[in-house]
Amino acid sequence: MIQKEVTGLILRATNVREADRIVTIYTAEEGIVSALAPQARSYKSRKMSSTQQFCYGKFILERRGEYYRILDADLIESFFGMRDSLEGLALSSYFCEVLEDVATAEPGRDLLRLALNSLYATAEKRAPRWKIKAAFEIRLAAIIGFLPDILSCSECGTRNGDFLFHIMDGFLQCAACRQKQIDERREEPDEGRAHIVCPLSSGAKDALIYCIYCPVEKLYAFRLAPEDAALFARAAETYLLHHLERSFTTLEFYKSVEREQP
Repeated sequence: MIQKEVTGLILRATNVREADRIVTIYTAEEGIVSALAPQARSYKSRKMSSTQQFCYGKFILERRGEYYRILDADLIESFFGMRDSLEGLALSSYFCEVLEDVATAEPGRDLLRLALNSLYATAEKRAPRWKIKAAFEIRLAAIIGFLPDILSCSECGTRNGDFLFHIMDGFLQCAACRQKQIDERREEPDEGRAHIVCPLSSGAKDALIYCIYCPVEKLYAFRLAPEDAALFARAAETYLLHHLERSFTTLEFYKSVEREQP
C-alpha cells in the first residue's frame, strides 16, 4: 500500500456506518481528495477532532485502488470562532462549497491559502463578513482563470469616475464612454445576446483591484464608504457566480440568515 502525508482543509464530512466518516480534503500536495476515516466518530479516536468540516490538519493517507484511507490525523486549526454565530458558520460553509466546486486533483496552494485566510478572518472577526465574502469571491475568480480587466476604462483608459463593469466579458466602461456610445447609437459587441453589467464607483473599482493583486495576508486592509461597499460586494458576487455558471445552497442560506438579523 502507498502511504503519503498531506496537509489540507476538510471541506465536507459525511457520517457513514456506525462510527466512520468520509471526508473531502483540499490538500496542498494532491489537490482535492476523498478519504475514509475509520472510527473517526469514536470518542477514543485521534481522528475525531481533526476530521470534521473546516478542520485544517496533517493527514497520513493510504492509497487503496482509487480511494484513500486516513491512517492518522493531527489537527492544526479548527477555526472554532466561526461557530459563535450562525452567520459565520453559514459563510464558512459557502467558502467550502465554492472551493469544492472549483478544486481539481492538481495542487492549488493559492486557493488553499485564500480559503484558510478567509476562514481565519471569519472565525477571528478580522473584518466585516461582507468584506471577507466579496474579497474571497473576486480573488478566487482571478486565481482560477477569470481575471477581469478592470484597471481602467477599456475605451479611453481613464481610471477615475463612475463605471459599468461588464460581467460577461470582464471589462470596464466609464460613464463618459457609455454616454458617447448611446449618443452615437452604436450597438453593443455581440448585440443580441444577454449582457450583465454592474455599476461601479471609483472606490468600488479600486477595492476590486486591491483584492485581486494584494498579498493574501493583507486582503482586508482597505476601507470603503458604505455606498461603495454595496457596489463592491454586488460586483464580486455577480462576477464569480456568472463565471461558475451556478449558485450555491450555502450562499442562499447565508443570505437568509443575514436578512433575519435586526
